[in-house]
Amino acid sequence: MKKYVLFVATIVIAQSLICAQEFEKPSEGKSLVYFVRSSGTGALINFKYFDGEKYLGKLQGVNYFKYECDPGDHVFWAAAENRDFIKGELLPNSTYIIEVKPTMGAMKARVKLLPVAPDNAKVIGKVKKIMSKKSEAALSGQDDDVDFLIENGMKKYSTVESTVKIIDSNWTF
Repeated sequence: MKKYVLFVATIVIAQSLICAQEFEKPSEGKSLVYFVRSSGTGALINFKYFDGEKYLGKLQGVNYFKYECDPGDHVFWAAAENRDFIKGELLPNSTYIIEVKPTMGAMKARVKLLPVAPDNAKVIGKVKKIMSKKSEAALSGQDDDVDFLIENGMKKYSTVESTVKIIDSNWTF
């Protein structure tokens, strides 16, 4: 019985530490976006991340990175076997979370970007668990030649713009 009580107490303490993990605030007047990949599906496949025509870098596996930017309208997108887009008007002094979901593709992993609402306890729990176990990952590949990828990605965006998921400006952390 003592072992059971100790086990339950350990679980409760661990959960409270995970839930206590707070999200950083951006520099004054800026916006901060967390990109979080919480699934190990296609873990060896790099996803390339963009803010409009700006290449941010690539990252693989279960990880997260933070991107600080000017507030205003943004189109974030990621490239893998496909391209997926998410847009929003980011507010100053606000923090947002984008869930990066890998899915099975024909030849390699596909990517899906999803906005995270502050009341989405399931996803926020996964995000905080990753943050408690890992440090922020460093993006790589900033020197990659991605001009062709950006050109094609923005052409693709122009054809799907009306169906792109939207980050609610009020979904801040």
